[in-house]
Amino acid sequence: MTELVRLNIDAGGVAHLTLNHPPVNALSDQVRADLAAAFDKAEADDSVRAILLLAEGRTFPSGAELNELDHPIKDPSLSALCNQIELCSKPVIAAIQGAALGGGFELALAAHYRIASANAHVGLPEISLGLVPSAGGTQRLPRLAGAAVALEMMFVGKPVSAPEAQRLGLIDRTTKGDLAPAARAYAMELIESGAGPKRARDCRDGMADPAAFQEMIGKYRDKAHKNPVKTASRIVDCVEAAQLLPFEAGLNCEKSALEDCLKSGASRALRYVFQAERFAARVPEADGAQPRRVSRVATFGAGPDAAGWIVALLDAGFHVSLHARDEPSRTGVAEQVIAIYDQAVDRKKMQVEQEAERLGRLSDRADDTALSQADLVLVVGMSNVPTVEPICKPGAIMAISVPPGEGINFELLERPADAIGVQAPVSAHMGRLVELLGGQETAPDVLQTTAQLTRRLNRVAVLSRGEEGGLGAAVWGACVWAAEAMADMGADRATIDNALSEFGFQKLPFGGKEIRGHARTHFTADEICQRCLAAMANAGALLVQAGIARRPSDIDVVMIHGYGFPRWEGGPMMHADLTGLLTVKRTLTVLMEEDADFWAPSNLFDELIKNGKTFAAISRE
Repeated sequence: MTELVRLNIDAGGVAHLTLNHPPVNALSDQVRADLAAAFDKAEADDSVRAILLLAEGRTFPSGAELNELDHPIKDPSLSALCNQIELCSKPVIAAIQGAALGGGFELALAAHYRIASANAHVGLPEISLGLVPSAGGTQRLPRLAGAAVALEMMFVGKPVSAPEAQRLGLIDRTTKGDLAPAARAYAMELIESGAGPKRARDCRDGMADPAAFQEMIGKYRDKAHKNPVKTASRIVDCVEAAQLLPFEAGLNCEKSALEDCLKSGASRALRYVFQAERFAARVPEADGAQPRRVSRVATFGAGPDAAGWIVALLDAGFHVSLHARDEPSRTGVAEQVIAIYDQAVDRKKMQVEQEAERLGRLSDRADDTALSQADLVLVVGMSNVPTVEPICKPGAIMAISVPPGEGINFELLERPADAIGVQAPVSAHMGRLVELLGGQETAPDVLQTTAQLTRRLNRVAVLSRGEEGGLGAAVWGACVWAAEAMADMGADRATIDNALSEFGFQKLPFGGKEIRGHARTHFTADEICQRCLAAMANAGALLVQAGIARRPSDIDVVMIHGYGFPRWEGGPMMHADLTGLLTVKRTLTVLMEEDADFWAPSNLFDELIKNGKTFAAISRE
C-alpha cells in the first residue's frame, strides 16, 4: 500500500513531508491523520531544523474530499491540522505546484513561508459549493493581504497566479525552475539566516488601515445582499471577525458559518451539481476505447447554426474546411463567421490579430477534396446527410447537428457506427452545453472522441439516446407547456415570467416580454414556480424511466448549462429531491384534474418513494 505521507530528513536538517494521494492529493481524513503524525514526529526530532511540505504529482492538495462533508468530520479536522502546522516551533515551508485550492491553500497559509512554481495558482473557490473556507482561510487571508483581497478572492472564487499572489503578499517566493530543489534551497536559506516561524495569525499587515478594512466590509456586504446564495454574507461576517475578534474566536465564527452553510439547500444543490457535472463527463459506454485522431475538420451546411459551429471550432484551434450545397450558401456562412468575429473585436473581446489568425484557419472550398479527407465532418441538419455520407472517408466521424427536440434517425445511415448527433440549445459559439445524441450502433471510440472534442471546445457534454431529440428540449418543453396552460386559464404572461425570473431562471417561457392582458385567474409566484418545476421534474423522470436519460443528474446539468436553470437550486431533479418526492407527486396528482395525460406522475416517483431513494441517490449508482 502506498504511503500517503512520506517523511525524510536530509543531511541539512530539513524534514521533507511529501503527500502522495492521487489524483489531486485530496486532504482525506487518513491523509490529515498521517500528516499530523508526520508533523509531530518531525517537530520532536532534534535533528530537524525546518520542515518542508511538498506534494507528489501535478498539484498541491486540492482540499478535503467532497463526500466527507455529508458525514461527521473525523479528527483531526483540517482546521485543527492547520493550527498544528502554524503553531509548530520550527519553520514550515509549503512548496506549491499546480493549484493550491480550497483546503490546500488554507494548508499553505498555515505554513510559515510559501514558495511556488511560477505557473502555480492559489485560490479559495468554496463559494461555488455554497460553503465558506473551513480551515482558517477567512482569518489568515485578511491578516496577510487585507479585506479587499480576501473578500474578492472568496467572492469570485477564481484562482490567482503565483506571481500575482506574491505581489499580494500571499506567497514569499516563486521559481521558474524545479520546485523541490528550489524549496529545499529556500529552507536552507531560512535556517542559515536564523528565521523562525512567521505565523499568519500574528500578522497585521492586512489590517494596517482599519477604516479601509471596514469600508471593504461594507462594500462587500452590499454585494452579498444581492447574491441569492447566503454564503456570501457569511464570508463577510467571517472576514469582519478577523478584524474585530481574537484569532481563535474568529475560527469559531468560521466554524459556525460552515455548519450553517452545510445545512442550507443552496449548498446541498451546489455540491450536487459539482458532482453531477463529473458524472456527466463519464461515458461508461466508451470505457477503454481509444479516441480517433482528429486533425482535419470540415463542416457541411448553411445558416447561423453552421457559422456557430465553425466559430466554436476555430476558437478551439482547429483548421476548418467550410462546405455547403452551393456557392451562395458557402459565402453566406463565411460572411456570418466574419461578422461574429468583427462584433467580438468591436466589443473589445478580441484583438484584430486574433481574428485574423482564426480566420486564417478557415478555408472555403468549392470542391469536395477537403471534405473527403476530413477526420470529422460536422453536418448541419439530417437533410444534408445523404449528400455528405458517401463522400466521407472510411473511419471519418459524422457529427450531425440538429435543433433541440429533433432526433437522429440512425436507421437511414449507411455507417451508423461512425455517426453521432450534436445539439446546442443556442448557437454553438455562445452556449456552454452540447448534447451528444448517441445511437445503439454508435461506436465507443466515436463517443470517446466527440466527448473529448466537446471538452476541447470548452463545452459541457451530456450524452443521451439520440433518436429522441435530446433531454433539454423535452424538459424545457414541459415548463413552457405548464406556463402556457396557466396563461390559457387567464394568468398574465409577464407575471409568469417574473415569477420564474425571481426564482432565478435566465430563460423564460414567454421571453420576458411585457405581454399583458386582463388576468382572469390569479396565480401566486409560488404556485407558478410549483407548477413549472413539477412539470420539469416529471418530464425528467419520464426520460429516466424510458432509458433516454442515463441518470437524473444529467438532466440537471443540461438544464443548468443550456436552459438557464439557477445553479444554486440544483436543477429540476435536485429541486424535487429538496422539495420532497412525495410532495411533488401529490402536486402532480392534484393537477391531473386539469389534464390527466400531461400531469400523470412518472412511475419512477412511486418506485423511489417506496424504496426511500432520491433522484440524486440513483444518479450515484
